[in-house]
Amino acid sequence: MLAFLLFAGVLQQQPGQAPVPAPAGQAAAASFDSTTQLVAAVGYAVADVKGSLDLFQHEVFNGLDGDVVVSAAAFERNCHALDVTARMATRQICRHCGSADLQRALEGYRAIMPTLARTGARCFARIDRLLQNGSQHVEAERLRHDVGVIASGIVAGFVPYERRLQVLRVAAGWASPAPSPPAPRN
Repeated sequence: MLAFLLFAGVLQQQPGQAPVPAPAGQAAAASFDSTTQLVAAVGYAVADVKGSLDLFQHEVFNGLDGDVVVSAAAFERNCHALDVTARMATRQICRHCGSADLQRALEGYRAIMPTLARTGARCFARIDRLLQNGSQHVEAERLRHDVGVIASGIVAGFVPYERRLQVLRVAAGWASPAPSPPAPRN
């Protein structure tokens, strides 16, 4: 059966005929569509980390030891996913798929991806270290002790990302520019 399908495919090709390349505009549009999907994937990874950080902080201050450890494990997985997603986006965001303003915004966004990946990697490594070699109670105590450091590391990594994302959103037409502050009154 497979041989028949291959033979039928060969018969349909005309000799000496090369595939017709897509027009440059269509290729750029397809590249921009895949970049849009990457921006969304990074956004989802950031949102997952933010959500799991909120849950982790809630459990640290209000939960039992088991709840703290379980929420930390989920938070750790999301930090790792952020690292992987940001590294992938760094390599795959299009380099020539839009106007000059859009391309500058994409380059700025791409430039922040390594910082975002390091934020996820550091979060993952710290939680992984805190979840090692201890009873559930000891692990929960370690996590409670370091919650402030972990949260501040996440916030510090997300602030520049969100600035670059806003520039990209405006350049791509996904958001309107922020209004300028009112002039001071005399």
